Amino acid sequence: MSNPEKVVLILVGLVGSGKSAFATALESHFPRQWRRCNQDDLGNRAQVEILAKNSLRKGLSVCIDRTNIDESQRAHWIRLAHEFPGTRVWVIFFDTPYEVCALRLQRRTSHPTIHSPVMGLSVLSRFARDLSVPSANEGFHCMVSLEPVDTKVEYSDSDIVTILDRVRSSEAVMQSRPKPIRISWAERRGQSRGGPTRDIKTQSNYLSRAWQQGTVFPTQNTSSSIQPATEVDGDIGVQAGHTHGEVSPLLKDLLGVD
Repeated sequence: MSNPEKVVLILVGLVGSGKSAFATALESHFPRQWRRCNQDDLGNRAQVEILAKNSLRKGLSVCIDRTNIDESQRAHWIRLAHEFPGTRVWVIFFDTPYEVCALRLQRRTSHPTIHSPVMGLSVLSRFARDLSVPSANEGFHCMVSLEPVDTKVEYSDSDIVTILDRVRSSEAVMQSRPKPIRISWAERRGQSRGGPTRDIKTQSNYLSRAWQQGTVFPTQNTSSSIQPATEVDGDIGVQAGHTHGEVSPLLKDLLGVD
């Protein structure tokens, strides 16, 4: 794969959305060009930043594999890229519906920081409330949205190249877009088009259309037919007795939420 440019690739998505599967395959297939900077493995954002900077100094591109769920978190990596003149900033948003993430978390058998499905559902619910979809006016050069149909459990090298080509080619589209508009949370959840009980594919298609238009979604609570558990083991950090869970600073740092 030809990669003459240095890139800071920011992954965005909820826990269970498919970010790490992609990032792991990217580094595995192209280790001489890409370095995966994963917060679950490294422990905190400071360590992610150290690895990213060291890799960029060596001429590698870096993939920031953490949730990056709001504009302020993404801005940190944009500023880092600006420290290395000529570095491009790309974004991949894993547009995986809440319900799909929840199902994946219930089936997940191992994770560096989420040790049970109960904890996973509580963390998912809390993070979904704060998710804000990336928009063209944040300062990225390129960005694309991937739905579950676009992602895989295992990627071939050609799968990775196809996705990266999509990201690269999105720059021309971004430059031609009008200024992003805001839509209400009710519209995002499709309440004006049948409510949140619509099937997952229809919801995902609606979000994808809005994404392609450059729409900015305000941060709001995400409802779901799958209710999070109200209790989790307390040593990692979701406080028992809260429907949506209060995530401790330690767990936030491990999972990539500032």
